[in-house]
Amino acid sequence: MIRKWLDRIESSRLHTKLMATFILLLVIQLVFLSYSHYRLNRSTVLELSQNDMHTIVQKNNELLDAKLSRVREMIQGFMMDGDAYDILSRVDRTDMVSILISDIHLRTVLAKYFGQSKDVYSALLVTSYFTFGTASSVNSEHAKDFIPYDAFPATGLYRAAWEGEGKTRWVPTYSFAEMYDIEYLKDKEFDYKRLFSAVTLMNGFYSQNAVFRQLEEKPVLVVNFKESLFGDVIEGSLPTEDAVYFVVDRSGCVIYHSDENRIASRLEIPDLERLFEKGQGVEMLKMGPETYLAAFALSDVTDWLSVALVPPKSLLSTTLTRSIANAVISAIGIAVVFIGLSIVLSRLITEPFRAMIRAINSTGEGRFQTRFEEKGSYEFKVVMRKFKEMNENIQRLIQENYEREIREKEAQIKALNLQLDPHFMSNTLNMVSLMALEKEEYEISEIVVSLSNMMKYLIRNDTPLVPFETDLTYLKSYIRIMTMRFEGAFEVEYDIDASLNPLPVPKFFLQPLVENAFVHGLDGVRKDGKVRIECKRDGPNARFVVEDNGRGISEEKLEKILRGDGRVGLMNVNERIKAYFGEPYGLTVDSKPGEGTRVTILLPGLERQGGGMRLAT
Repeated sequence: MIRKWLDRIESSRLHTKLMATFILLLVIQLVFLSYSHYRLNRSTVLELSQNDMHTIVQKNNELLDAKLSRVREMIQGFMMDGDAYDILSRVDRTDMVSILISDIHLRTVLAKYFGQSKDVYSALLVTSYFTFGTASSVNSEHAKDFIPYDAFPATGLYRAAWEGEGKTRWVPTYSFAEMYDIEYLKDKEFDYKRLFSAVTLMNGFYSQNAVFRQLEEKPVLVVNFKESLFGDVIEGSLPTEDAVYFVVDRSGCVIYHSDENRIASRLEIPDLERLFEKGQGVEMLKMGPETYLAAFALSDVTDWLSVALVPPKSLLSTTLTRSIANAVISAIGIAVVFIGLSIVLSRLITEPFRAMIRAINSTGEGRFQTRFEEKGSYEFKVVMRKFKEMNENIQRLIQENYEREIREKEAQIKALNLQLDPHFMSNTLNMVSLMALEKEEYEISEIVVSLSNMMKYLIRNDTPLVPFETDLTYLKSYIRIMTMRFEGAFEVEYDIDASLNPLPVPKFFLQPLVENAFVHGLDGVRKDGKVRIECKRDGPNARFVVEDNGRGISEEKLEKILRGDGRVGLMNVNERIKAYFGEPYGLTVDSKPGEGTRVTILLPGLERQGGGMRLAT
């Protein structure tokens, strides 16, 4: 399946590939940016949440400490109240009427300090014979035996008060029924089912009329609070619904918990003692399988630790949702811009290709003169320029090939013209040669024989390339005729490398050079004229030189010849050589007035291949 998709992509158009690449880059970029944005937000949110959670816990702790500090001040005020000591000193423990009257008076004193406090559930003064102030607070439960005085000495409240030795001690939240071992209340639901208390042992000494007196026993002041005191402060302060807030003492006993069922139980908190020693801060706390962000602060009043736990994922859920929303919005915006740019860029890249494809199709149909505007980047312009140059070269080669074929056709026509009744011409020349011999005209007979050989060469060889040995035979026949014509006014020297005899050469490639030497170079020379024909190897090539000591050629005239003006034979030879063998082969002319002319032809030589020979490359 994947292979099929890859093959489909590979064979798709360039525009499609570019668009797919741009979209892939867009997706990768969006994923990277979204992930980076989420990581940055996550770090920021966790850091801000740590600060916020710590601030929340500190503020809550300060509010609770402020409330409990006011209660402590009330307790201290009561402990110094002379009326309370006076009432207790005058009560008759054996007379219930005296006790009840004292209770009424003590409730008045207790109400003076605790009666209007909404944080105090009840304030009671417990003795071994009676519990005073059972209705001392507007929030208290109206029950005479609210605290059973006879069971009080066996409670933790009593022990905490005596251990405090006159100092206020804070007792963590407890079950009322379990604290006083009241069986029938353990399964009941009632208002004061769970309480936490402040207990203070009342000093038995007091001053009366500048005289220190001592009470018969030391009562214990018990100030009770419901756990709702914490809830009133803490509820609504947590950042998420699944956050947990609790207050514990050093033993892990729960004074307050967001889950009411956990109140008065014991929590297993890792490193609890370390948290108490640290006092306040924020750190990651592992409780069970979950890891929480924990902010904690120690109360200066109660020495209890307030802890807020928040799962990091709940803090990050909002951030994640926001990051996804931002990523979607960003993706839409970036996609619109990116796709627009992709279309523009892909067109900038593919449009030059399309122009070239149209030009290639036009060239394939034979229209080599096709032209198009060079546009696009530097690389595209270079490719387009080279394509146009290639078209021009192809057109030039076609033109040269066409002209070469025309010349070959013309040569064939000339050959055909010479072939008119070839046997008649050959027989006639032979007959003339015999007649000349009968009359002892040997030079005429030699000319006729040379002319006959030339005609046979013209008639029999219709291929464009012939062995050098064959073409040299024709050339020598031509030179013999020209030498007799000019009656020994010049001589011809040969310097021929016999190894060049099998070399394929263009037909008649030296004859125009020799003819120019006779007709133009040695024109007007009556004696001492010389024509030198040299055919040698030149490395992997073959070099052919025709040189005369005639009058030479002026610079202006030589320039015209090289341009193709005048000496048509020379340029014809040069063009045929280049058409057959290409560059760098061809003809060069060196001449100066009065110093003769040197014409050089460079052709590829022969090299061995296997058991035979081939043209050198």
